[in-house]
Amino acid sequence: MFPSDDPFLSDSWQTRQARSSLLAWYDRTRRDLPWRRRRDPYAIWVSEIMLQQTTVRTVLRYYERFMERFPTVWDLARAELSAVLKSWEGLGYYQRARNLHRAAGIVAQDHGNLRWPESVEEWQRLPGIGRSTAGAILSISTDRWAPILDANVRRVTGRFFGIPSAMKDDPERFWEASDSWGAENPRPGDTNQALMELGAVLCLPSSPSCGQCPVASFCATQGSGEDERAPPGQPGPAAPPGPSGKSPGSRAKKATPPTRKRVALIPASGPLLFEPRGEGRLLEGLLEVAGFPSECLSPGDTVAEGALCGWRVVEELFSVRHVYSHFREQVQVLRVVPAEGGVAMGGEGRAMEVWASLPASEGLALTGVARKIVRKLRTQADIGFLTDFRATGPTGTRETYRDLPPDPGGARSGQGR
Repeated sequence: MFPSDDPFLSDSWQTRQARSSLLAWYDRTRRDLPWRRRRDPYAIWVSEIMLQQTTVRTVLRYYERFMERFPTVWDLARAELSAVLKSWEGLGYYQRARNLHRAAGIVAQDHGNLRWPESVEEWQRLPGIGRSTAGAILSISTDRWAPILDANVRRVTGRFFGIPSAMKDDPERFWEASDSWGAENPRPGDTNQALMELGAVLCLPSSPSCGQCPVASFCATQGSGEDERAPPGQPGPAAPPGPSGKSPGSRAKKATPPTRKRVALIPASGPLLFEPRGEGRLLEGLLEVAGFPSECLSPGDTVAEGALCGWRVVEELFSVRHVYSHFREQVQVLRVVPAEGGVAMGGEGRAMEVWASLPASEGLALTGVARKIVRKLRTQADIGFLTDFRATGPTGTRETYRDLPPDPGGARSGQGR
C-alpha cells in the first residue's frame, strides 16, 4: 500500500472528489468516438487493439470499415487471415491483427454460447491482450472495475498522485495508484475512459493544459515534473539544466537508422509474383514483391536466387524507400525476363506464392513497400501486364477453426451476455 504519511496517495476522499470532477468533465466534453456508442465486448476489444501504439485520429480511418467487414467475433474467426491483414493494411504493427484473428477463433470455439471472458485473467489468456487492455475491455463492456495503465493513464496517475520519477520503473506503484480510482466507484467503465481522455487531450506529455484540467485543484504536481510537488494553483519549479547546459527534458539527436537494401523483380510480361513474409519476420503474412536482399543488380545480370532464379535483368525501373521504426529499406525494382533455363519456381513447395495482375494486386494484403511498388508500376505505361489472375496461393496462411459451433441464431457478439 501507499505510505500513510503521503496525503496525495492515502486520501481516498480527495480521490473520490477528483473522480467526480473528472466524470462531470467527461460527460460535457468527451469525443464522440464510434466504439463509445456500444458496450459490446467485441467492438470494444477491436478498438482497444487498434489503439495500441496508434492515435485515435488514425484508428478512426479504419475502425468502422473493419467492423463492417467483420461485424461479429464469428465473422472474424471464420475469415481468412489474408482478408484480416488486408483490412488492417496501413495501421501497422500487424502482429496485433494476427493475434486478434487467433483470439477470435479461441473465443468462438470456447464460448459457443457467447459467454465472454468474465475476468481480467480470462481476457489475458487470449493472444495479444495484456493486463491494461484486459482491464479496459472488462470495465467498459461490463461496468465492473479493473485498473488500466496505458501511457495516458500512467501519465495522469503519476502526476495526480505525485509519484516520483525515480519510481518510474516500479510498475506496481503505478498499478496501485491506478486502482485507487476505483474505490466506491459508481461508473467504472466511464472512469477509465475519462482517464484516457484526460491524458489524450489535456494532460499531454510536454505541454499539459492544467488551466482546463478538471482535477487540477486536487493534483499533486500541477503538471510539473513528477519529482516536484507544487502547491495547488502554483506552477512547479523548473528543472535545473544538466552538465551539458541543456535541460533534462532536452532530447538527444537520434542516430540515423541503418539502411537495408533489396531487389524486387518484375516480369516483363504476365502477372506479378508476390511472396509472403516468413513466419517470425517483420510484417509476417503480408505479401511482398518477389525478390531478395542484395546491394544491386545491373542489366544483363542473372538472378541467382529466389523464385525467379535464372531469369535475366533487362533494366532498372525505379527504386523505392520505406522507413520502419528501427531501419530504412531501399529497394531496387528490376524488370526481368526468363533466360534459358530460367523458370518461375511455383507450384509444389512454393504454394504460398501469389501470381496477380496489376489490377488484381489491389485486393491483396501487401507490405508498405509492395504498395509503393504497385503504385509506381501503374505509371509505367510501357509495361504490358496481362489482365488475368493466376494464383497458387495463399494457402496455409490462415489458422482455420473447422469445428466452430454454429452461430446461434445469427446472434451478434455481446448479446449473449
